[in-house]
Amino acid sequence: NLLIPEGFPSERPWARFSVKVYRAEGLPRNNSSIMANVTKAFIGDNTALIDPYVVVSFFKRVGRTSTQKSTADPVWNEQIVFTEMFPPLCQRLKIQVWDEGSMSDVAIGTHYFDLRRISNEQDGDR
Repeated sequence: NLLIPEGFPSERPWARFSVKVYRAEGLPRNNSSIMANVTKAFIGDNTALIDPYVVVSFFKRVGRTSTQKSTADPVWNEQIVFTEMFPPLCQRLKIQVWDEGSMSDVAIGTHYFDLRRISNEQDGDR
């Protein structure tokens, strides 16, 4: 198999990849959903905060944190675990912060982590 690095057996072992989601900072304070805008227009209530949650995607698998209600400074302290063969054929990890809305959810931000940049390189192990 050309996708497996040289020196690894053709039968790849299973591994657990853990992603720990602690908190988010610098999120927008106001909810941009339609219902929040209607409330703001009719009542003048400008305190509609977002309801954020995190989605982690890794090699066609998706994990999600719980939703933190009405906060721009969420704290999750949650762990998402993926079971995949080692070494993974996926090169990066996708993390998105979403705002849960009454009509539909809205992506607030997306970031990709290059797994090669965060891997353990001790003893020349890549």
